[in-house]
Amino acid sequence: MNKYFNRAIIGNGKILACLDDKAELIRLFYPNIDYYQNIHTYSLGFVFDGENKVYWFKDSEKVNQYYDGNIVYTKLKFSADNINKEYDIEVLIRDYALIEENVIVRKIKFSEPLSLMCFSKLNSSPERLVSGMCIMTSLIQYSQDTYFASVPCGSNILRSQINNVQKVLESADLKLEDYIGMSDNSAFLLEPKKEITLFISLEENLKDCTSKIDYLKKQNEEELFNSVKKYWREYLDKHLNYFIGNGKYSNKEIDIIERTILMYALLTNKETGAVLASPDVDENFMICGRYGFCWPRDALFINDAMILLGMEDIVNDFYSKWASITQLPNGLFEQRYYSNGQLAPSWGLQIDETASMIIGINKLKNKHDYAGIVSKATIGMIDFLDENFLSKPCYDLWEERRDSHLYSTASIYNALEASREILKDSRDCEHLICEIDLIQPKILSAIKNEFVEDNVLKRSKYNSITDISSLGASVPFGVFSANDEVVLNSVDKIEKELKTQNGGYLRYKDDLYYGGNPWIISSLWLALYYIEAGNKKKAQDIFDWVTMHADDKGFLPEQIDIDTGKTAWIVGLSWSHAMYIIVGKKLH
Repeated sequence: MNKYFNRAIIGNGKILACLDDKAELIRLFYPNIDYYQNIHTYSLGFVFDGENKVYWFKDSEKVNQYYDGNIVYTKLKFSADNINKEYDIEVLIRDYALIEENVIVRKIKFSEPLSLMCFSKLNSSPERLVSGMCIMTSLIQYSQDTYFASVPCGSNILRSQINNVQKVLESADLKLEDYIGMSDNSAFLLEPKKEITLFISLEENLKDCTSKIDYLKKQNEEELFNSVKKYWREYLDKHLNYFIGNGKYSNKEIDIIERTILMYALLTNKETGAVLASPDVDENFMICGRYGFCWPRDALFINDAMILLGMEDIVNDFYSKWASITQLPNGLFEQRYYSNGQLAPSWGLQIDETASMIIGINKLKNKHDYAGIVSKATIGMIDFLDENFLSKPCYDLWEERRDSHLYSTASIYNALEASREILKDSRDCEHLICEIDLIQPKILSAIKNEFVEDNVLKRSKYNSITDISSLGASVPFGVFSANDEVVLNSVDKIEKELKTQNGGYLRYKDDLYYGGNPWIISSLWLALYYIEAGNKKKAQDIFDWVTMHADDKGFLPEQIDIDTGKTAWIVGLSWSHAMYIIVGKKLH
């Protein structure tokens, strides 16, 4: 599955759908926003009356794709020369999710009446076998626990086929061999119409599925659309006004802030408050370890941004619900989890994940309510210190190497400080606070002895390569002040060795991940440092560089191609957007 870029996303916090730039539906997650990924291929096309050739939307020319709230519009064109006609054909697709229903709505408008062809192949396996059936003038594809219905309205099904569909797709010669079959791919062709509504509904059983089909057939799509549009407009206005206040932002900055607000609404699990790092792009682990999970470390920055955006209720859910599910018996938190709190595939402990949870809790208004979680985590962190009061070897925050790291140890130092503040009024924790008071100065001394070389910060005990994460010892963990000589020297080295020709910054020297490009995170991390050091001019320059490299919908990627300046990898990274919000607020 080589669908490595999501160009637009829609959803409602329960389901999450991803589109490419020609409105191809390439992912649809249910019953959670990160699991299962149901779609292998979901393609739409059209057939001229009296012909059998299918013209697929994915083979068209893209005219435009844009958002209105969390509603996506895609305009396509088929040039006359390419379809052997005397005129062009234009298609406008409007995609959105209903707010309270597990339903995606696809409104298709043709420039003339045409027959819509739909080909749907779902991800299937021996353990989760997908079959198909055509009933109630709809296509239902189902496994034991998921019923996926494609429900056309405004146009009747002319022909459909459940089995052996791929052999006949080019000719659109569908044969109704049976209404049900053991096939994970099926297709249907509708009678010619100029406007068609296609509902995609997901339910857990056949009874609920057929009831939902009956319900959808009776709906007025325009009324549904207006309701969804109103919901997202009010949602956006509420959080945008909260964030902007009296600040003055450019139009492009506003675009990114708006997209952040709307994206976070889609990437947040409604039940737990957990936010995905990004919708997944690499289900088969061909290039990376995947992104469709929740990391406690990312959450530290994301939750800071959400508080600034007036989303504190989601942050409270994260710590009160998600944290209680995910904390281990030894008090620690693993590397990453599904948004519902279940453990995700991980490859090693990162102690900064646990530290990040404590530091985040300390920012809450009701932080003292979390004494139980914090005390357990604190004991687990202290146990993770070695005999020299450094972090025991674990994976670094980039998840690439095991060592005793500066970032890991500095996170423990800061988390112990946060623990002291959270637990200070708890009589049951007096002994633990005394232990913190004894240990914290020893950690500080160990950091200065072990992670400073030639008056420059080392990223790890056995590795001195220049790394943006060394700034963590200053921002946000406060082990060193921003104007400490060792930090100033480290920043000079970062400027010399990590700044690229296009203006952004690498994570570390000789970083080769996905081509070795500047990251939004590393660039904005340096901007945060410059703000703390009192150099807002430099911070503003970096912020402007990031603003310039958002895509046309306001999404920030993980990386910017070092040569072309275009998005290189992962569109809509929650951590990138979080850093943008944090830096933007400090600059305005």
